[in-house]
Amino acid sequence: MKRIFTYACLWLLPLCAFAGEPATQNILELEDQWTAALIKGDTAFLERLYSDDIVYTHTNGAVNTKAQVLDAIKAGKAKYFSVDRSDVKVQSHGDTRIVTFRAVIKVNAVTLPSRMIHVFVRQDGEWRMAAYQSTRLPD
Repeated sequence: MKRIFTYACLWLLPLCAFAGEPATQNILELEDQWTAALIKGDTAFLERLYSDDIVYTHTNGAVNTKAQVLDAIKAGKAKYFSVDRSDVKVQSHGDTRIVTFRAVIKVNAVTLPSRMIHVFVRQDGEWRMAAYQSTRLPD
């Protein structure tokens, strides 16, 4: 009986691992689209991506609402030139995905080496970014 259970677990393990991949892949695609949208100033995409009650915390500790972030981009107060990401990891927790990564962000005349965290939640069948936190790293 023990052997049957072991074989059943070994057979089901790849299926369980595969079950999580589409959502993780979707989140990684959204991360790429987020980067492109920041650089292009595509506030229409960001409007759809950010949850209405997103908590958006900058490297200086300032916290903005969705409207404040989008208004800053629309007005040209926040002009992104590049976002270079590395060490990207995604954790799954039910209908929540936590993405952590290192980034070097060039915004306005500043280069910000950072550690970042994005929290995505599934709302009405769509993934939305509900939290953004950036911590500046030493230069």
